[in-house]
Amino acid sequence: MSESSEPTAAAAAARAFGAYLDDDGLDGEFGTNTEYPDQVDYYSLLGLAQKPPPTDAEIRSAYRNLSLMFHPDKQPPHLQESAEQHFTRIQIAYDTLIDPKKRVVYDLLGAEGVANEWRVGGAMGRGGEAERLQVGVKAMTPEEFRRWFTKTMKKRERKAVEELVNSRGSITLGINAQSTIRVDEDNDVTVQVPSQVLPTSYAAKYSFKTPLALPTFGRRTDEDEAQDQQEKPDAGVADEEGEDPVYVTFNAGISGNLVRPKQPIAVEYADGTSEEMEIPLPAILMAKNISLGATVTPNVRELIGTKGIWNNRLFSTLRDSTVLVEANIFPVPLLKTTVARAFQPIPGIKPFQVTTQTIFQRSLLESPPSFEVHVTKEVAPRKLAFCAWSSGLWYYPDLLLDHFSSLGMTVEDMYAHQGDLSSLQIGLISLPKLPQNVIEINEDDEGSEDEEMRQSLLKQKQIDRAAEAWQTFVQVSPGGGALGLTYSRNLFSGTPATESLKAEWSDEGYAPFAKMEDARAVRVEVSTTVSPDLSFTWNIKGTRRIGEYTKMSIGMGFTPQGILMTIGWGRLGQGLNLPVLLCSKDEATHDAAVLANIFTWATYLAIEFGYVRPRDRKRRREAVARRHNQLKRLIPQKRAESEQAVQLMVDQVRRRQAREDEQGGLVIDRAEYGYYPPTDRKPKPGFEESRVTDVFLPVANLVDRGQLVISKNTVKHQIIGFYDPAPLLKKRLKIWYRFQDRDHFVDIGDKEGVVLPQRTHMLPDHEQSKPVSL
Repeated sequence: MSESSEPTAAAAAARAFGAYLDDDGLDGEFGTNTEYPDQVDYYSLLGLAQKPPPTDAEIRSAYRNLSLMFHPDKQPPHLQESAEQHFTRIQIAYDTLIDPKKRVVYDLLGAEGVANEWRVGGAMGRGGEAERLQVGVKAMTPEEFRRWFTKTMKKRERKAVEELVNSRGSITLGINAQSTIRVDEDNDVTVQVPSQVLPTSYAAKYSFKTPLALPTFGRRTDEDEAQDQQEKPDAGVADEEGEDPVYVTFNAGISGNLVRPKQPIAVEYADGTSEEMEIPLPAILMAKNISLGATVTPNVRELIGTKGIWNNRLFSTLRDSTVLVEANIFPVPLLKTTVARAFQPIPGIKPFQVTTQTIFQRSLLESPPSFEVHVTKEVAPRKLAFCAWSSGLWYYPDLLLDHFSSLGMTVEDMYAHQGDLSSLQIGLISLPKLPQNVIEINEDDEGSEDEEMRQSLLKQKQIDRAAEAWQTFVQVSPGGGALGLTYSRNLFSGTPATESLKAEWSDEGYAPFAKMEDARAVRVEVSTTVSPDLSFTWNIKGTRRIGEYTKMSIGMGFTPQGILMTIGWGRLGQGLNLPVLLCSKDEATHDAAVLANIFTWATYLAIEFGYVRPRDRKRRREAVARRHNQLKRLIPQKRAESEQAVQLMVDQVRRRQAREDEQGGLVIDRAEYGYYPPTDRKPKPGFEESRVTDVFLPVANLVDRGQLVISKNTVKHQIIGFYDPAPLLKKRLKIWYRFQDRDHFVDIGDKEGVVLPQRTHMLPDHEQSKPVSL
């Protein structure tokens, strides 16, 4: 076999289906691969629409009609086995949808979710969360149960996430390769293989979070709980388990330099000569900074009650605040307290988020503590203005020092904290727009929507994918000032390089993350800082997801150290950073840094679009071909099941159609479902022929009281009597029907809904025909 041939079974399956792996249109033809449903949709099975939700009467009516039609005792012997299979599925679907609590879980998690949550260990099973409730879920309304269930799932998800990211750590290893880029006196830039690459610095940090049980300052009483429930009606339902009152995060870190000492020695040779030389010794880790401490995050609402001394103004403020207490032991004792709360001085305006931070690092007999205030306010949708002031450890307002004339800093303190200056920072932040998954639109579906609306939706979709964000600030301090600007956005289409480990559960319900089968975008961040002397530094950083929880980044910039390249890797709170100095600050120029950026990005683009994306496209096509091959083997079985179901429903459907015909109501004449080759362009090889099945009786079976309703959420090939003749291809449903002795026709896509009859479906007079007898 030659190297150019494709020996894989997936490739053979693709060729057998008439597709070619080097055809870029294959992804378009098999666009529904990841959305193809494997489980039976109960709403489609009963012929009901999920939105708006069906009433109990509609569910019972659909079940009664289908159970009479498919009851095994009413069928001839050769059809009883098939009828029993259909009847069992109908019974399971009815039992799930008629129970309002099971229906809530089914709408969120599907049939598998219902089975999991009602078995042992599930939320509704033995030993689950429902058993620990004093009232129980039986007393809840469907709305209350939905709130309780979603919040229970949020707690379960949060616990699982915390187990994954309970500990966080990072390792940084600085590397000196400054001979990589050389700039001569004429500013000519030369890129070469570095003569030596040596690690020069290191840093390691580690932290882990754990709950801590402490005696409460004032145990919450029943009156407190009653008051909370009055303020928040579902509090008793949502917070039945309570929360840990205190969380403690222990953290440790060490950083320093790698020193390579040399030992001078004198060597005497046999001829009497001597020589002095230096022998390099193994590298030594020199610790420059060691930190060890803990951060306490108390749940003030749980720790502090609302009665007695805690009911004063100060503690009532704390109950609605976020409080952090951080204590460090090394390198110097330090106590830091942080209190954050939202204030709304004028009703109706956006609240101010105020954060205050106090650092006690020296004795109060020497100097007052440092103080920081951060004020943030939303000034426009997704626009935040902020102002931050820090007193620092060097300079403090004279007004305060005048009242504490005995306070002051020692020479040792001034030397140890020479970088802690007071500062004022004012800035504006623009947050990325969250994507709105309200309207689904297929970029390849032309003519399905108004063209202007379609273009608007596509443009909005591109904006959402870009997720642009920026931040600008001005900072002034006694030591100088700076103007900073940061801009970031997603480049290239595909899955963004955002944090993957986020909540899928919210108060609105369940929103699972899409599978990472698309190409992955690159999150690009550009930051620059301009000093008062107009000198500036800048950095360009790109981040890309390389796995479900793993991200890699590379940055290149002009820094005070020189031209610095930073390589990063991160997964679930663990990170590895490699800052590599490519050119020393004495030789570095902006032109050299720009050339280094161009070379880096050109290399990445060549790898991404020359190797990674073609490889991923080939893998996706092979996966689609394998999936189609599996589904194609099931077509004969599904066709046989469909034919048996049609035989079971034929008598009742024809009687119903006869009644409709007598009353001049809705009469189905003909119906087809399947794949039709495109007419506006030449079909691709293997897609020239239609793959259609007759669904006249299954569609007629959906007629109820002179009307037929098919929801856009209905999985059409799972309607009783249907089957999928062309798996993974875009299919259409065509219906010819009569209403009030007039011929009508409608053609809808696989993801479109329809309500019959409609005046817009009426055929013109010259296409009207005589009524078709049953």
